[in-house]
Amino acid sequence: MKMNLKLNLGALLAPIFLLIVSCTEELKSNSTEQAEVPVRNIQAEKAFKNIDTLKAYFCDYPEECERYKKLTFIKKRKFEERVTKNRVRLAQNFLDSFPNDARYFEVLRFFFNQNFEPRFLVEEIPDSLSMFFSKEIKYGTPEYFKRLRSLPIDVKAQDEWLNQGYELAEKFLQTNAPLEKKLIIEMAILGRDFRQALRIYKGLNIQKKGLEARYWKEFDKFYWEFLRLRIISIAEKYSELEVIANNIEQFMSVTSQLTPHLKEEYWEGFLSLTEGHPLSKNAGFKAIHEMAKKNLEALEHVDYNKPLDISFTAVDGTKINLADLRGKVVLIDFWTIRCPPCIKEMPHIQAMYEKYRDQGFEVIGLAGNGDESKDRVLEIIKKQGATWPQRLDKGKDVIVSYHSLFNINSYPTVWLLNKEGIIVDKNARGIRLEPLIRLHLGLEN
Repeated sequence: MKMNLKLNLGALLAPIFLLIVSCTEELKSNSTEQAEVPVRNIQAEKAFKNIDTLKAYFCDYPEECERYKKLTFIKKRKFEERVTKNRVRLAQNFLDSFPNDARYFEVLRFFFNQNFEPRFLVEEIPDSLSMFFSKEIKYGTPEYFKRLRSLPIDVKAQDEWLNQGYELAEKFLQTNAPLEKKLIIEMAILGRDFRQALRIYKGLNIQKKGLEARYWKEFDKFYWEFLRLRIISIAEKYSELEVIANNIEQFMSVTSQLTPHLKEEYWEGFLSLTEGHPLSKNAGFKAIHEMAKKNLEALEHVDYNKPLDISFTAVDGTKINLADLRGKVVLIDFWTIRCPPCIKEMPHIQAMYEKYRDQGFEVIGLAGNGDESKDRVLEIIKKQGATWPQRLDKGKDVIVSYHSLFNINSYPTVWLLNKEGIIVDKNARGIRLEPLIRLHLGLEN
């Protein structure tokens, strides 16, 4: 299968499709999808252990991580290149050497993981660019992304890697693997292509308001269209699997953060697709249809000048509905497991929760993570002593993600609602929090 597509997602979202798009569910490593009987041997055990050990860490060794922090911009990129290329080499060697091993599927997923994605820097940086790349610059700024886009790359090597991924995916899809696993691989390679596209798009610092708003809406629509068409094709192919609706939600979660002005149009497209389609009676299409309908209804009622409408079942089974909390001051904590400042803030929020709960102060947490992160979410809130209700806002049972609905694309984001349920502050954290609580509880003149 050949596609001339280049595309990446990086630290933003991660996620995305991060996730978002990288897998539908965690699968045990002893499962198999090949027609042959799985074979284990000492070499395969050693090779897999080596990959599995490296996959979760940015640096191969702790001392390397310390050295990394002190490197210049270009030296950091070269370091990352060495690490990711080594991972690709290890994964490729495993896939070539042990095609019948029970862990083949898991290593194939590693191959499409964002931690296995080189930039394919050229060996020698031209002197004309050396000064441009010599100084360190703050991550996340427009200038930072400008430098990333300016990195000279080996286009031929990049194309070979992209095509190698397509060939590996196509080979797997021709096996008698379960449909669920084939879907995971299709979404994994779509996620890879999404991240590659994001490498070019991210940090453009586009002003999408004002006179050129329509222009940039058309630009975004054109730029992301091929991914939308691919996710539709995958949905049709796996329409019998209800879990495909989760993939649609993940796709929408990421694209909504990038292009919120297309969110309603995209959901209307999925609703229309699943209404009169020959596959509309299949479980997956039914789930997509219901999800599109609910999200469009939610979008219709989003008015930040009116009481906020949120309801969900927390991870501990508690039923939460903001309508039932009218008359109380409510803090909504949007966070993710990859946001250290969000986690660091939790003990302070807990202190305020304990101090003012009896006077009408409530807190709810919306973790922008899926089911695969549930254990980590529970571990964090236990360690931080956070006792308020928490929701996995991108879990498999979620129909409407509030992170997506409200375009939450930076963290920490903490909203405070007054007793009428209307947002009165969108940065209610740190030393600002207690005076705001007292003010809206009526404890201050």
